[in-house]
Amino acid sequence: MIIKRNGSLTTGTSLNPNNVWSGSAFEYLKGPAIIAIGLMSPTTFALSGLLSACYVGSNLIAEEYVVPNIDPAIFGRNNAILANDFYIQAGGMGGDRIVSTLRNPTGGTVAYDAIAMITPVGGGRRR
Repeated sequence: MIIKRNGSLTTGTSLNPNNVWSGSAFEYLKGPAIIAIGLMSPTTFALSGLLSACYVGSNLIAEEYVVPNIDPAIFGRNNAILANDFYIQAGGMGGDRIVSTLRNPTGGTVAYDAIAMITPVGGGRRR
């Protein structure tokens, strides 16, 4: 299962509601799963500084950190690449909500590109 989001935040704002994955059919886990999250800012280095925190259920997975910046003029891409940009991995149980917050404390509009890959594990068929 995959959730893919992109957009931008203007100066001094946060997402509203403050969860990149809000509204997705996969925002709440259906059962035990491993979640891999790739979150990046495809903008010039001058506008880097977007902040994010990550939770799965009630567990804080990543304290607020600076989202990695990938300047398309330098790196030639503007989306996350599995091998390079999936910094966060976590496990969760059925009913857990995946939350990645975004906050822009910078002096300009900052773009973001986010992807969450959810891999169900265990829990097989009921007998």
